[in-house]
Parts: sequence; structure tokens; C-alpha cells
Amino acid sequence: MNKPVLVALALCQALPAHAGNDDRLAQLLSLSLTELMAQEVTISTHTRHALAKAPAVVSVITAEDIQATGATNLAEVLEGVPGIHVRASQFANRPLIHFRGANASQTLLMVNGAAMKDLMWGFGIFWKGLPASMIERIEIIRGPGSALYGADAGAGAINVITRTAGKIEGTEAGARAGSYDTGAAWLRHGGTWNGFDLGLTAELSSTNGYRPFIAEDGQTSRDQTYGTAVSYAPGHAGFGWRNSDIRLSAARDNWRLYADYTRHSDLEIGLTGAGVLDPTTQADDSRYNLDLLYDNERFGRDWGLSAELRYARLGYTSGNGFQERPPGYVDASGLYPDGVINRMRAAERRLNFETSGLYRGLDRHAIRLGIGHVWQDLYSVEQIVSATTAPGTPVDVTDTPNAFAPEMMRRIGYLFAQDIWSLSDTWELTAGARYDHYSDFGATLNPRLALVWQGNDTFTGKLMYGQAFRAPSYQELYSLTSLALPNPDLKPERSRTWDLSLTYAATKDLQVGVDLFHFAQSDLIAIAGTPGQFQNTGDHTIRGVELDVRWQAAKALRIAGNYTWRSLDDSSYRTYAVPDREAYLRADWAFLPRWNWNLQANWVGERPRPPGDSRAAVAAYTLVDTTLRYAPGNRWEFAASVRNLLDADAREYTNRAIPDDLPLPGRNVYAEIRYRFD
Repeated sequence: MNKPVLVALALCQALPAHAGNDDRLAQLLSLSLTELMAQEVTISTHTRHALAKAPAVVSVITAEDIQATGATNLAEVLEGVPGIHVRASQFANRPLIHFRGANASQTLLMVNGAAMKDLMWGFGIFWKGLPASMIERIEIIRGPGSALYGADAGAGAINVITRTAGKIEGTEAGARAGSYDTGAAWLRHGGTWNGFDLGLTAELSSTNGYRPFIAEDGQTSRDQTYGTAVSYAPGHAGFGWRNSDIRLSAARDNWRLYADYTRHSDLEIGLTGAGVLDPTTQADDSRYNLDLLYDNERFGRDWGLSAELRYARLGYTSGNGFQERPPGYVDASGLYPDGVINRMRAAERRLNFETSGLYRGLDRHAIRLGIGHVWQDLYSVEQIVSATTAPGTPVDVTDTPNAFAPEMMRRIGYLFAQDIWSLSDTWELTAGARYDHYSDFGATLNPRLALVWQGNDTFTGKLMYGQAFRAPSYQELYSLTSLALPNPDLKPERSRTWDLSLTYAATKDLQVGVDLFHFAQSDLIAIAGTPGQFQNTGDHTIRGVELDVRWQAAKALRIAGNYTWRSLDDSSYRTYAVPDREAYLRADWAFLPRWNWNLQANWVGERPRPPGDSRAAVAAYTLVDTTLRYAPGNRWEFAASVRNLLDADAREYTNRAIPDDLPLPGRNVYAEIRYRFD
């Protein structure tokens, strides 16, 4: 049995038990559709707003939603949101989150309001998501978020709110085991001490990972060219890894303190960015976060005050890899007896201070003004690579211009303003803008407007406009790699979005939402020219419709679904890995007391190939997942899940290095147990 499972079982025996009187599954269908729309969110304005009147296209996923589906990771949760496609990358099987057909770099991911993106690799070079056991709720904006959050929220923003002090009641432990020798154990505890609310969440997990069969890889064609036979293909890509996630929190009055630690270790990348099988790399990354937050809605007579001080430190190493090419590799420089090895290590630290005030002294207005500063420092960059002058000889290029990134700091200063104006009892106008100044490429200003009409309890209409940007990454600005030459003169990518969102409650048990959007991108950063260099190139426009339906078919049965259609223009800047059409269907049925059955079907349409790629389009697929959950009392809870129930042959888009694309996991199963101590 997996070590994490044994840890959880030991915890269940060691901790004292207390009586409880809650029905463990009652909450899974407890909220009516009306109550769901009345939930308050903050992601759309930095101010509490009812979901129905939020001046953005907002989705909310609760812990109860996640628990019912049996999802184990954030990446599994997001696939059910309209307009979102979560794609498995060939490199380390990283989940890439795409909003509305845009590249994943246009997605901003936050945890408790802190941006997760790093200077070089986006979400992190080995990012794997977030354990579901840590999540209290997820708030999602489909559309621009730069007027609130700055860079990278061009197509959408996600804020994961974790279980923290004051939100955790009592103690709960759980364990999970399943296919691919996967195991996990977690513990949650909440309590009080000397007037402080305290919270702890911890999860340890490990998996050997599914091991997709790769018939041909990025080395196969080079073997044919040079008459060698060194490719590891046909063979299996390894995607195993271990994870540790520990989060401590404390709260008192208007203050909150978060201290988080996450680490991935023994991480197999499976395939390099060039699509070459790599059985060597055992990578490692870690992240520390320390956040101090203050929020007082009654700081003064007409003022509320918020402030935050955040520190993060992250580091990564490729260990004894990356093995970019296998032993015996040959190119124009000669023979590489040990292959092409690229060992990399770096660390980054980030300090962010922000303060804002909310003024309500004007009738029907809520005006928020804020200022902030970010320091991001890339340091401890080390690299050893195989030389081309003496093929196969390791060369230390640390502290030279040939290292994969420079050690340098990026500073960002910003100002933002927003006014929520209640024009009448039925009309509300939100207007705002944010100004960001970057030390390495200059300034950008991004406004937003939203007009919301809610004439009655059955219909809400929203018309919205917003601008957003993505800052060039260090890889694009400064990193000299085999992929492309850097360009320190890059400008940010920009976008403009129009949304028309309509929500109609046909009955108290049936709700329909439709969103029409126009998303225009400009100054897109792509590799162009000879030799290839990162450049601001052309424009790309995406238009689409997102349809969302929720139906309370019976007291114990809820059905929900959504459909997304996108019209992506034929420019060479479209993201070919994302489908034009997607659909999702979910049913939750409490068919007996203390029993709940969840069924999900996710259909992903075909994905075309770019010009010059003669392969047929990647075929559409449907993945069906199901979870059965049983709570015999107020303490114990059991669940069993089957993923890809029909064992569909589903594949993710890859470039021509892997002709048959990346196979997704076949049918896999796991069982879960939870115990509540009080």
C-alpha cells in the first residue's frame, strides 16, 4: 500500500473522535439555483458582489461541487467550466489552462489573490495544479482581468480560495488509492487559540503516472536522416511524481496570515519540449509563500481599507537531466556518446505590496482606489550543457551570456481605480482602469466598463468591455535557447474584449445563461524570421458563444451542462491545440439517504492542423467519469471513482515530433475514505 495511505490510516487511529450531527452528504445538493446566484464573489470587483450582478462573466465552484465529482486536482475541476479547455502538455504532462481558444499564457492563475506565474515558465516549469483537498472555492472570470489584476489576464482569471483559518471546522483526515500506483493522504484542522482562528491543511501524494505508448518521437526522424537507431521510441513516456502541500493560516479581527509550502519531487518529464522521450530526468521544484493581509470595511466613517504584503520564493532543478537527445545522437557537430544533456537550476523571489481604499461617501457610488509595487528577482541561475565544439563534453555556462536566463530583477509599479455606480434599483455601471509600469519594457493602461441590468429575479443582462495585456516572459526577452533567439525590445501582447451576457431563470428550477464574446488580440509574440526570434507579430480574433444550463429536475436530482462554440480566424496565430467546440454534461443524484452518484461527460471537438502539417485533424473524443459516494454516519465517508469509464482512445494535440499525438489516460479507478473527528 502507498505510504501516504498508511499515514492517513495512522492519523485516523491516533486522533480522538467526537460526536457530530451533520449529514455528510446533505450539502451536495443543498443550495437552490436562486441561492447559487446569490452567492457573493470578489474576483470581479475586489468588492463583495452577488454572483448574478457581478460586472463580469463569473463562474463559482464550491468545495461541495468538487467533492461530489471526486476530482482530485484543480485541473480536473476546471474542465467543466464553459469556455475552458485544460490541455495536457507533452512536457512533464503539465496541465495548460486555455480560456476561449487563446493560448494558456493569456490565463492568470491566483491562489488567495496571489499570482502564481513566474518570470520564466508561466505557472511554473513543473506545475501540476493544486490538490482538491485544499480548495474552499474557485472564482473564475471568463474575459479580461487586467484592469483589476494586471498582466496575463487577457482571456481569463482564476482565483483559488483555499481552506484557511475560520473556514475549517474541526478535524478531517482522508486517504485515496488507485490506478498507476497512485496514493494520497490529507489532513485538515481548524480551531482557536488565544483569540486567533487557526487552520492547517496538508496533503502528501505520489503516483507512478500513466505511461503513454509513443510509437515515434522527435528523435525517430533524425535516426532516419543520420542512419542511427538511438531513439527510445517505440517506448513509454514516464509521468510519475511526488507532491507535498502544507498550508498554515491564522486570523484575528481584520488580519489574516498565510504560510504555504509546496514541492514536487522525483518528477519525470516523459517527453522533452522537442518531443523526445527522456527516461533520465528526475526533476524537483518548490515554492514558499508568506502573505499578511488586512481588510477592514469600516476603517473610517465612509472608508474601507485593504492592504497586503506577500513574499514568495520558488526554485527548480532538472536534477540529472534534461536529456534533450539520447546517447549516440549525431548532428552536424559530430557524435554525442552520452547524448545531449541540459542541466538547469534557478530560483526566484517575489515581494508584493498593495493597499487600496473603498469610499462610500457618495450616494450610490462605491469607489476603490489602490496602489502597489512588485519586485521579482531571478537568481541562482546555473546551467551545464553538452558542448557542440566537443560533442558530449559537459560545459558549465553559469554566469555567462550563454546561460538559459540572466540573473536580474523586474519591478512593477501600478495604480488602479474603480467606481461601482448604482444608476437605479435595476441598473449598475462599473468603470475602472489600471496603470502598470514595468522596469524592462515600459507602461500599459487597461480600462474596463460593465453595465448590468437586473429588472427582476428572472432576468439579468450584462454588457461589458475590457482591455488586457500579457507581459513578455524572461524566456522571450532574454533567454538564448535552441528554440529561438530572445528579443529585449518586445512589447506586451494586448487584447480587447466585448461581452454580452444574459441569464434567464425560466422557473425556480431551470436557469439558462448565454454569453456572446468578441476577443481581439494584437502584438502577439511568436517566433518569426531566420534564424527564429521572438517578435511582436500579427493579430488574432476569436468570437464565440458559451451556453450554460442548470436544471433542478427533482429534489434529489440536479442536471447541468454547457456548450461552447468558437469561431477562430485562419491566421497563423491561432492556437491549434484548442478545439472550436466543446460540451459538458453533469448529473448529481442523491438516490438514497446518504448516497450520492455523480456522472460527467466531457466532449472535446476535433482540432485542426496548422498549415504545412498534412496529418488529419486530431479526432474528437468524449470522456465519461463517474463517482459514487456513501456516508454511513456523521464521521465516515467512502467514495469510488472511475475516470474515462468507456476507455475512450483520447489524444491531445502535439506537433509533428510525435506523429500520433499524446494519448490520454485510459480507464482508471480509485477509492477514497474520509473521517471527521468532530
